[in-house]
Amino acid sequence: MKRFVAFFVLALTAVMPFRAQEAPVGTWLGTWPYVLPPDHHLNSFAGGGLNDNLGVVYRPLVELTPAYYIWATNEYIPMLAESWGFVDDNAAYQFTLKAGATWSDGTPITSQDVLDTYAIGRILNWTQFQYISSVEAVDDLTVKFTFSGQPSLLAERLILKEPIVASATYGELAEKARDVVASGATRESESWTALIAEINSFRPDVLRASGPYTYSLADVNDAFMTLRWHPNSIFSSTVKFGELKIWAGETEQTTPLVLSGELAHSTNVYPPATVDSFDRAGIRLVTTPRGYGPSLLFNFALPVWQDVNVRKAVAHAINRDQSAFLTNGLGASGTVFFSGILDSMTPTLLSAEAIASLDPYEYDLEKAAAYMEAAGYTRNSAGKWVDANGNTIRVEYTFPQDFADFSAAAQDATQQLNDFGFDITLRARPWQEARDAIFAGTFDLSVWSWGAGSPFANGHFRNPTVRFNLGAVPGGQPGISFPLQFEFEGEMVDLEALIADVSTGLDPAELTAKADRVARIINATVPFIPLNEMLSVEPLNETRIAGAPPDDDPIYLNPSGDHFIIKLILDGTLAPAS
Repeated sequence: MKRFVAFFVLALTAVMPFRAQEAPVGTWLGTWPYVLPPDHHLNSFAGGGLNDNLGVVYRPLVELTPAYYIWATNEYIPMLAESWGFVDDNAAYQFTLKAGATWSDGTPITSQDVLDTYAIGRILNWTQFQYISSVEAVDDLTVKFTFSGQPSLLAERLILKEPIVASATYGELAEKARDVVASGATRESESWTALIAEINSFRPDVLRASGPYTYSLADVNDAFMTLRWHPNSIFSSTVKFGELKIWAGETEQTTPLVLSGELAHSTNVYPPATVDSFDRAGIRLVTTPRGYGPSLLFNFALPVWQDVNVRKAVAHAINRDQSAFLTNGLGASGTVFFSGILDSMTPTLLSAEAIASLDPYEYDLEKAAAYMEAAGYTRNSAGKWVDANGNTIRVEYTFPQDFADFSAAAQDATQQLNDFGFDITLRARPWQEARDAIFAGTFDLSVWSWGAGSPFANGHFRNPTVRFNLGAVPGGQPGISFPLQFEFEGEMVDLEALIADVSTGLDPAELTAKADRVARIINATVPFIPLNEMLSVEPLNETRIAGAPPDDDPIYLNPSGDHFIIKLILDGTLAPAS
């Protein structure tokens, strides 16, 4: 099947930047929970760099991806690339960069930048390399990705969504990466792990941007950071803001800024009463899918969580509808299917037969008690579950104190489980520390996201079962320590391999069958508790921002990972209010 398509959209396809033009006037007022230097740095590959400090909304405005996905029409539109698709025999995928695209320093963006981006990505074990065997330049602007097995629509998405970085910054590291691979080293080799450490410790002095905005560490302070327009991007002539002012902080810090008008748009999660206050103040509210929800994570290094009966008891003991309401009011819904895929996507990605076979783990304290008894626990005189030696299940539930949604989900789950007979103590930590504790396996219970803003089953199944497990977390840390190889229905399975393969191929029936199997495994083994799925209710202050489409515009079907702000800023739809 040949699928080599070019989409041309007037506002998104200017190929020659107007380098002599003056900067547009006006300031975008957004927010993101960045950290301060020296923890904040300009490395696009390492923790504390652009992924953490700009996130899914603002990084694509600084480092462009090849294309942008429109969920309503299931199509990609151009960003850094002008055309893309499978080659004639489907053995490879390729895209061609826009002619005339340049970095913020005025140098051309070429296929070498793509090769160097992926050379480093291979060392860092990017998901793309589960599907591709090689990356090579066809010419100065075209790059070919050869599949290691079947062609994959998921691989297409991963390729088209990956930001490209500058060879001028990362070329030396990329050359070392190619040398390590050519030497025959493996990920366990000393040379490979040493290069990972070198990549993570690299601190560029300058950020070379392909998008119309860039910044330096001098632009970062404890109140806000500023992304500044430059004239050399292919989008410099279309954007309407001269700078993007990104306020620091999460819900607590940003609420007064929204009400005062100092912050015009936010992706933070606000409790229902706060959302009501925004509405009463005349601030427009835009609702979009978040593409995730909070989940309860077990640390499988603790013997208590290794018994599936205990995990099933936990699943039955939490009222997920209550969890949803306390997490985000009417902007969340309790998980129904327990498939490992967000409820909104489960009917699309699984067969009706598979869905009907899944245990929904409905709220049922009698079933929860039966599972605890099957695990060998009894209730003591205080109503607490104890083992044969009289020990209660005394653990800590770690949560990110500055994430209102995850905090509420953790506190509600703790209360419900303690009422059921557990002995859980809450432990609040800054969000970076809470996340890092999951990576390091230094937690008992925790809360983080599950599901994905992806049209493919792979992204949903990976998060959190693979994402927070040994082999995927930074530095070889153990993560949740859930065993990914085990016996299921009389045969040994490698769940990581099944998840990696679940979205490989182009046959819809085959993809559904593979997803059905993984969903049944996750449903039966309960590696985490998917508490609820969230919507994003985002303030958009139209006294500061003009041009936002009406509420029924299909762009608002895009979840957070393909945020509508990215497209609407780049194509000039959004502008300062007059």
